[in-house]
Formats: sequence, C-alpha cells, structure tokens
Amino acid sequence: MPYVQVGRTHSFLGKRLWEILCSLQDFGVGRMVVRSRLERYPEVSYFRIVSAEPQMDQGRPHMDEDNMRGKVLAEQIFRGKNMGIVNLSKTSYKTDFRLIHKHEEAKYLQKAEESIPCDVKIFPQTMEMPPLLKMFAEREGHSATTLKVNMNASKYNNSRIAKDGETPNVNLSIGLGSPASPELYEGVL
Repeated sequence: MPYVQVGRTHSFLGKRLWEILCSLQDFGVGRMVVRSRLERYPEVSYFRIVSAEPQMDQGRPHMDEDNMRGKVLAEQIFRGKNMGIVNLSKTSYKTDFRLIHKHEEAKYLQKAEESIPCDVKIFPQTMEMPPLLKMFAEREGHSATTLKVNMNASKYNNSRIAKDGETPNVNLSIGLGSPASPELYEGVL
C-alpha cells in the first residue's frame, strides 16, 4: 500500500539550532551556522554565534526536553553585508540550520570579503502628484503639484533620499505604463 502524506510540507533542510549548539563545546560560541533558506542567494550569508544560553527546566520538569528554547545572539552576514548582532531565539526551533565545518569557514569568510556591495538607490526628494490628487489640489487653489518623498530606512537597506544638489539614480513616476490594448482607451480622458 502506498504512503499518503497528510498535512503541510515545508522547505526546511537541516536541524534545529539548539540540536547543533548543544553538541558543541561552549554552545558553539565563535562557530558559524547557515540557514538553508539563505543559501539561495549568490552572495554569502551566515551567522557567527556570539552567545548562547539554553533555557533549562527552571523548576518545571520536562518543560524543555527537546532543547528548543534559549537565547542565541549571533552576528549576521546577509548577502555579504554585516547586519550586526541579531537575536535568533525566535527562529531557533526551525529545522533549517546547518553547521559550517571549520575547514569551510575560511571559504565563507573569503566570499564575504570578495562580495561587492549592492549599488545604493538614490530616490528624488519630490515626485509628481497622482492625477486625481493634482485635480483636487488645482480645484482647491493649491499651487504645489509635487509631493515630498518619505522613506522607511529600516525597510529599504540600500536606498536613501537624495541630498541637496545630488542627482537621483531612480526615477519615480505615476502611471500604469502603456496598455496592452490601447484601442480600448481611445476617447477616454
């Protein structure tokens, strides 16, 4: 009789982080681990463990028998860029981690040094108003037809707004582009 799989599948390949760290000396401080979901990028991505403190039973027996909980701080290198110290405690239960062997660590470090940082996108300080907003502004008697650009810096890592006198390398425009069937839009304002 054939096997029938029931339930959701996942794309994780590896072990839980605490399965790896509990088998290492000093809970793996100084060692490098990588998540399988980060190996899809051409640039190198990995974590170097800075500190690891497992959560013991704390008077409640059998609470954490699988060693799935604890505080793990690691230095994150994401796509060749140092992202600083991050807390891996919330993702340590996922079966997605792989230990990088000591003889492979030099290769990862060399790739991180060789990686070329991504180009910085420089956005303009202002952009044109959307057509409907421009129409309302003209109706109300406002003379401004541009809007100031506001950007969330934490969401866009390699992007920033142009400073005074600097030319942007990204063009912001309002519109849908050219339609696939322009004959449908003939005679429409």
